Amino acid sequence: MSEHPTWLKVMQNGSLGETRTKALLIDRFWILERSVDIQGADFIIQRRVTQQNLLDTRPPRLGVVQAKFFESEATSQYVHKEYVVDLDCQPRDEFFLIAHTGIEENSKIYFLTAKMIVENFSIADTDGAEKYRLPGKIVLNDPKYLLGSRKYALDRIENQLKLADFTKNRMFISWQLPKSVNDFSAIQPDFAEPLDNWWGDIPDEFKKLKETSYKAMNDIEEVYEKLKLVTEETDPIKALEIMDDLRSDLRDGNNKWSISLPDLYDPEFESVCHEHIERVNKLRERGLLDTFINLRGKIRDSAGDFLSKNLPIDSNTVHSMVINFSIKDFTIFNIEHKLTPIEIYHNIPHKINQFGHIDLGSIKYSGLTDISEGNFEYYWLAGRIHIDKKENIDFEHFYRTKVFSVYYECIEKMYYEWDY
Repeated sequence: MSEHPTWLKVMQNGSLGETRTKALLIDRFWILERSVDIQGADFIIQRRVTQQNLLDTRPPRLGVVQAKFFESEATSQYVHKEYVVDLDCQPRDEFFLIAHTGIEENSKIYFLTAKMIVENFSIADTDGAEKYRLPGKIVLNDPKYLLGSRKYALDRIENQLKLADFTKNRMFISWQLPKSVNDFSAIQPDFAEPLDNWWGDIPDEFKKLKETSYKAMNDIEEVYEKLKLVTEETDPIKALEIMDDLRSDLRDGNNKWSISLPDLYDPEFESVCHEHIERVNKLRERGLLDTFINLRGKIRDSAGDFLSKNLPIDSNTVHSMVINFSIKDFTIFNIEHKLTPIEIYHNIPHKINQFGHIDLGSIKYSGLTDISEGNFEYYWLAGRIHIDKKENIDFEHFYRTKVFSVYYECIEKMYYEWDY
């Protein structure tokens, strides 16, 4: 059979890339318009937000997704510079590139944001235009570009679109609409990655911080407006009336002027943000971010299945999990579960206190023991859990779905061994 001509291969590859990209995007987004621009803005997408329309003061942000197909490592793809960066040469939050390679069971998907393209690829002058050159040898062999989870890739596109600056976004799409108002939920997508931490929910706390700051800003603005009225007033009596009104609002207990502002700085929040972004960058660089995010679900499912089959869990019974995993890529080879009476597990005298519990003394309720590299045991008293209304609880569902601190501690151990 004769080899297909080059022009036909190009058409076939382009069609493959576009079809696979559309199949991925349609699960989460509305595809508003198909571009026929040969520069390659293949899909314009919109988040599925039914409460908003394009003429709202806060309309849904639009994104541009370009589809590419790499026939082999020898293939290079090009993306016009203006699609990737704005007039200030800053990466666009609303641009994404989804690349494909391989046929049937050998097919793979690669996901790149504008920021990734700017940071990792150079500009070439091609046909009189500035374009980013993406060599297949780099794209297809660097694990940080390989799409590990469709869900997480779609989450990242959605988070980027939430973040996208409204004015720049509409200039990019070439519409002129009213200026947007503040979006307190906007946060850099890397901080929205669902990694557990010891402190709390970063996006939620950041939103609270911005809401508190906004209220403080309004309070200051109110004071400023009243002082401005005084400076512009020509009637001293009216000016003094304004000042008296302002003074009554701002007096402290000693009848002195004060403006009460909230303490907005939290050193622990700053610390956990630094830890979070460092972890995201390390995992993404090695192509393991999605794998790591999935760890909690795998451990929870395994533990939940075991515990739900052994209900009820006595409060004096130790649940032990021995986890065997790869310190190279977090693959979990095996999780072994055991239930052991606490006095046997800890080798302590069997003494029941007034609450029906064995008195542990200095024995911990939970803990972690190293076995060998990539092997550790976690134990805890799975029956000693606090539930407000235990009589109405579906305990099987509870143990299968509840996110206990156990999982965070196990994941932290796995990350520590991988990182060190």
